[in-house]
Amino acid sequence: MTANRRFLPAAVLACALGALAFSSVASAAAPACNGSAKLCSRTLDKVVLAGSHNAMSSSSIGWGVPNHAIAIDQQLKRGIRAMLIDIQYGVPDSYDLGGGPIKYVKSTDASNPKRQLYLCHNKCELGSTPLVDGLKPIAAFLKSHPREVMVFVNEDYIAPADFAAAATKAGLLKYIYKGSPTRFPTLGQMISSGQRVVMTSQSKTAPVKWYFEAYKSTLRETPYSFASTGLLTDPAGLAESCRANRGPAKSPLFLMNHWVTRSNGISYAEDSAIVNTKAAIIARANACKAARGKMPTILAVNNVELGDVVGAAKTLNGLG
Repeated sequence: MTANRRFLPAAVLACALGALAFSSVASAAAPACNGSAKLCSRTLDKVVLAGSHNAMSSSSIGWGVPNHAIAIDQQLKRGIRAMLIDIQYGVPDSYDLGGGPIKYVKSTDASNPKRQLYLCHNKCELGSTPLVDGLKPIAAFLKSHPREVMVFVNEDYIAPADFAAAATKAGLLKYIYKGSPTRFPTLGQMISSGQRVVMTSQSKTAPVKWYFEAYKSTLRETPYSFASTGLLTDPAGLAESCRANRGPAKSPLFLMNHWVTRSNGISYAEDSAIVNTKAAIIARANACKAARGKMPTILAVNNVELGDVVGAAKTLNGLG
């Protein structure tokens, strides 16, 4: 009896140390939400997301006058979690200047019985991707990264039901958020439910209930017509660059449009290299918070491969 009592403290100590070690491992392995466990308890409107303007427009897949050098799948790998995309009707066509037929997609409207769905910007003739093909890499990414939350803002010129059908065919539907368009859950709750993608449109969305009309009540934004880099980097003008544009003042999500489009209608990589620096994005985001009473939810840029929009979002989220 005495011998057993002599070894009892050592056994208790061993158990205590084991429990402490297990607790430390469990704590270190706390599940992350969009890359950090600290974000899991925040509602979506309290999180900053790195975003891509005209995300589908990339020189890597042959688009003319592209907004990015890398395609959507690479943007996702880089850390982009919000995407602005354009959707139109188009029809396959071709022309021949003597060297054989050259295929392209011609923009059309809903009256054309041969219409198909494409990711296009302005004119499908400048670049296009079949919509389902463009959505599939997003669905694949969400499947392989089950703790990531995303937001989409679609500039679409198609019927909402057509977009819903494409999202279903691409395997994206099961990830789409189906809750309130004005009161969002925490990232942790969205991840637990599996509904991790907020889908909004600049146009009418009825009768698709999960497709939110962006500027009706979900989203507010800044202007997006900036013809020079100074309009986005000069401290004296940052408050003006954040003035209210579309969307009600109390909308929970806030889009900071942060790219330059020169007077000829073209965006240049050299402008993106200036406005996409981490310091420039953070300075403007803080100015927008001061001017509008809310930190931007989405930092939307061109040329996501230049500068550090992902790093800026991380810092603004208080993650270093």
